[in-house]
Amino acid sequence: MSQQYPTPDQYNLMGRPESGYTLKVRSALRYKQVPHQWLDRFAHNKLFKQHAKVQLIPLLFLPDGTAMQDSTPILELLEERHPEPAIHPDDPALHFLSDLLEEYADEWVNKLMFHYRWSYPADQKRRSRTLAEGSLGGFTAPWFGKLMKPLVAPLLVRRMVPRMAFAGSTDNNQPILVSSFDRLVALLELHLQERPYVLGGRPALADFGLWGQLYQAFTDPSCHEILEDKGPAVVAWIKRMESPELLGDFDTLDHLMPTLRPIFFEEVGPRFLAWAAANARAWETGEKQTGLTMAGQRYYQKTFKYPAQGYARLRSRFAALSEDTALTEFLHDTGCLKFFRA
Repeated sequence: MSQQYPTPDQYNLMGRPESGYTLKVRSALRYKQVPHQWLDRFAHNKLFKQHAKVQLIPLLFLPDGTAMQDSTPILELLEERHPEPAIHPDDPALHFLSDLLEEYADEWVNKLMFHYRWSYPADQKRRSRTLAEGSLGGFTAPWFGKLMKPLVAPLLVRRMVPRMAFAGSTDNNQPILVSSFDRLVALLELHLQERPYVLGGRPALADFGLWGQLYQAFTDPSCHEILEDKGPAVVAWIKRMESPELLGDFDTLDHLMPTLRPIFFEEVGPRFLAWAAANARAWETGEKQTGLTMAGQRYYQKTFKYPAQGYARLRSRFAALSEDTALTEFLHDTGCLKFFRA
């Protein structure tokens, strides 16, 4: 792997192809046709440590040389600096629902992808090998990388498996995560049969968030098989979002309702928002573990600060839109409104 270095006066995206959050940003850069350079995280370890506030990717170098992390603020910055084509609908209700879907993707669908990636032998083998290849490339002679990859890959599996519980992937939670992925694929399949993107003819923030995680799932053997078998329209959307194009306008909420409603009624509300609310309560009261019941099953996970902050931001945004009748009626109809009112 030949090393590249940040190019002045343009965006430089540092990350890895195994990171849904990194590719989410790259897809947005491509959609907005913003010139940028890709920098491999493993090939720039020293540079990454110099600029990263937390040891997470992506890391985006701005044209002025400063750097920022966290995919959602990055996309908001790109929207501010490069407003066309827009990724936010003008309709306040649709804008909020798009934001909510993106948060659902970042915080819940990531759990589903992570569960499949590190729970099953075929998925462990594939992903550990690509990570081993990336970590060894650029630092060693090619022959040494080939020699070490079979040795490094199992060590990566051994390192990642204990981390699964932090993402909610445990034996206890497995039935919930598996059924959630199956339902999401089925519901998105129905929704995307009628339109190229989640909210109509152009990608929204919701698309970039969902795609970042589902593209990763598609590159892993187990989820790839599920998606190919049960989600041909989802697969077409996944491929379309690699380099998304403006194909039309955002649709209206009324027109989206028949197939968008079930996604919120079956997934966003009873899965993500129920967990997010429970996690926020646990964080406020200092409880180290969050527990709640989903569809008659108990779900347990370590309590985290970051999703509690994200949930608070969503509640704050809703408070500013609480007089929007269309939004309030949609959230009430899907069982989500109770998570935004005190």
